[in-house]
Amino acid sequence: MRPAKISDNRLYRELSDIFRRKGYDGASYSDLMKATGLVKASLYHRFPGRKAEMVDAILSEMDREFSEYVVKPAFEAGAPLTAPAKSRGGSASSTNPDNSGVFLDTVTLADSPSTREHARRSMEFWIDAFARLGRDAGLGPAIARRRSQEAVAAIEGGLVVSRVLGNRRPFLRSLASLPK
Repeated sequence: MRPAKISDNRLYRELSDIFRRKGYDGASYSDLMKATGLVKASLYHRFPGRKAEMVDAILSEMDREFSEYVVKPAFEAGAPLTAPAKSRGGSASSTNPDNSGVFLDTVTLADSPSTREHARRSMEFWIDAFARLGRDAGLGPAIARRRSQEAVAAIEGGLVVSRVLGNRRPFLRSLASLPK
């Protein structure tokens, strides 16, 4: 097998940029080929499940980044009350306002049950991780779960508003508004 002409990291970054900007249904194979430099046959070879498999791979990479840059540092950072602040140092692609918006926001509009299911699992993973931080900080399970849902909603909402306004400040304010 010949080596890939593009690294997985760059491939996912380029594909996610197209899906963010054009949405799942609006992303044409012409757009995807132009962004990645791959011909259609190469995209089909790497993603036999077509666009749904591309999105699934990107969501899996986002989950991996979230684990590496947010969850892992939060649980290794020491006392639960200081862990969240220390864990914000990473830049998971899903929460970078300079990436033209929220990937989950655009791909969940797709008419693809498998894509929506993977996005739901990803969001539940993020909520569960934040809820664990809350429980470790002494919150009861129900309050920790509610606050983690509110935190994810604030982050995702801040990203959407920042994308629409073309201004990263709403996202940064949403982060600053999260409980310590």
